Amino acid sequence: MGDTSDSIGNPAFHHRISTISHAAILMTIFVLAMIHLESVLKPFFIALGIYFVLKPGADALSKNNFPVFLSYLTMLLLFMLIIISAAFFAWSQAQGLVEDEERKKEYNDKLEKKWKNIKNMPVIGPAIKESVDGDGGSIGSDLQEIGIGSGGVATDLISSVLGEVGSIIMTSVTVIFFLIFIIFEAHLLPGRIERAWPGSSTKKMSIIQNQIEDGINTYIIVKTGCGIGSAIIAAIIMLLFGIDLWFVWAVMTFILNYVPYIGSLIATIPPLILGLILLSPSMLLLMTILLLVNQQVWGNYIETKWAGRALDLSPVILLLITAFSFWLWGIVGMILAVPLFAIAKIVLENIEETRPIAIMLSERAPTLEEAWEDALKDGNLTVGEFHKLAELQKTLGVSDEEVVRISGRSAAQTILKRGRARADEVEIIISAASGRNEFTELREDLTVGKTPKYLRNHLIDLINTLDAESEEE
Repeated sequence: MGDTSDSIGNPAFHHRISTISHAAILMTIFVLAMIHLESVLKPFFIALGIYFVLKPGADALSKNNFPVFLSYLTMLLLFMLIIISAAFFAWSQAQGLVEDEERKKEYNDKLEKKWKNIKNMPVIGPAIKESVDGDGGSIGSDLQEIGIGSGGVATDLISSVLGEVGSIIMTSVTVIFFLIFIIFEAHLLPGRIERAWPGSSTKKMSIIQNQIEDGINTYIIVKTGCGIGSAIIAAIIMLLFGIDLWFVWAVMTFILNYVPYIGSLIATIPPLILGLILLSPSMLLLMTILLLVNQQVWGNYIETKWAGRALDLSPVILLLITAFSFWLWGIVGMILAVPLFAIAKIVLENIEETRPIAIMLSERAPTLEEAWEDALKDGNLTVGEFHKLAELQKTLGVSDEEVVRISGRSAAQTILKRGRARADEVEIIISAASGRNEFTELREDLTVGKTPKYLRNHLIDLINTLDAESEEE
């Protein structure tokens, strides 16, 4: 009882309760704003998402002495060209199917035939007949009686989807205007922050900005690359099996790849429905297996190997956020949820009072050695990553000498796996081998590029030496 009273009377306890309550109030206000200001906020957040998509390419152009504004303009025009071309091809494909009366009749006839076969099945059939008043109705009327659909034919769905194009075009115009102003504001914002909060606040804001850019850029590059690869393979599979609108479903596969865990599964539903109508059970099973294997290879293997834990978000929290954002803004909300939530987590972990909340939202709580391995996975140690490592070292109370050993082991292991050394890794190895005469050759000969075999042996010896010193402490 006394322990409970001490906890309640503790100022730190009251401070934590105050922080949580303020966060809950701000979250409630934000959610209400997203509900009631959807027509304004949705185009803005879409534009913000597109800005992060364009940023890696624009930064690459800027590094080659290309003006910043022209870099973004070039990427924007390229982005619009790709989107318009893909939309035109998808529209033409869908419009061709809608206008093909013979193909529509074939779909409807096959669907009606399969529906009658289902109604004649031993267990399922009697239950369906009881719900639809006999077995003479069409699939449209039967589903309407059950409470699904409006009684139309199978191809009515395509026509209804095409009817949404007008509203999409209007939203796109608003998004373009927001995007142009975001591009201008992004380069003016750091100067405003420096003048508004001079001193240490500027440094903290710069660190937060670097962490957001590093995390989101990696996420966008990896998701876009894996989405393109997955969509191309899916398109080839659907084309080989004769699935109509294969390009439309491939585009859907690419877009829904940005939705974590469930996006790729949702993208397989339309082609499987068409396959259910057109294909035999064995061919449908084969196509299903190929589509699922394609998703698993790109999503769970290539993406993980490529990006690792770029955003470090709890899978359970991600699914909850994705489900909530779908309820809020539909498919667009699901796509935008992850990067926006990742930005919020980065901000939380850089504020002392809210850092515990950010840790609870993380996928894991890594050791310092695991954190160094993750940071060096791409061979480059950014300002944001170095700041996170320094904060973790401070939290865990690890000495600077031990950090030198941990970073040296991680850099050496990364070089051995890749077979090549990068600039940051070379500096870390030189620091770890400093003052050790047996590694003089390693310090002098290790350079950026391919690592010779004799230096790999030295790297293995360095790892063993650093391991032994860590065990002695």
